[in-house]
Amino acid sequence: MTGLEIKQLEQIALGEEGYLFEALRADDEMFEGQFGQNLVSFVKPGIRKGLHLHWDQTEYTTCLAGNILYVAVREVPGQNELEIEKHIIGILDRKLIKTPPGIWHGYVPLWGDTAIVLYTMDKPYDANRPDTEEIDPDHFGEDLWNSEEGVAFPFD
Repeated sequence: MTGLEIKQLEQIALGEEGYLFEALRADDEMFEGQFGQNLVSFVKPGIRKGLHLHWDQTEYTTCLAGNILYVAVREVPGQNELEIEKHIIGILDRKLIKTPPGIWHGYVPLWGDTAIVLYTMDKPYDANRPDTEEIDPDHFGEDLWNSEEGVAFPFD
């Protein structure tokens, strides 16, 4: 559909001290072997991160704490059509999403909790040549930020 690749993440250990899971491995089929940088984002409830796209970078995203609604939008070339994917990522459903260049994407924390999100980029950020384009989060409509369960989110 939009070009996203999804990897379900398996919990390796769970105990009184917490839990452990792998996010991305060098031998993962979806990983193309290029590492640029990791970024960690702490996002407060009601804050939408995105929408943005990268022209040359691939982004791998997972949620370390809390849960997020991750949205991706692909504008179909030559048509007045959008392909939209939505995924809940986090404690409820551990997954890693690979977003290729040219896909609008963003996320919002769910259910009033702060979310901690980990990104792995295949290229380091270059302030002299930024690779990110941003648009208004409501550019494709406010419904973009509603989950399939019909949960609407209060935004700041």
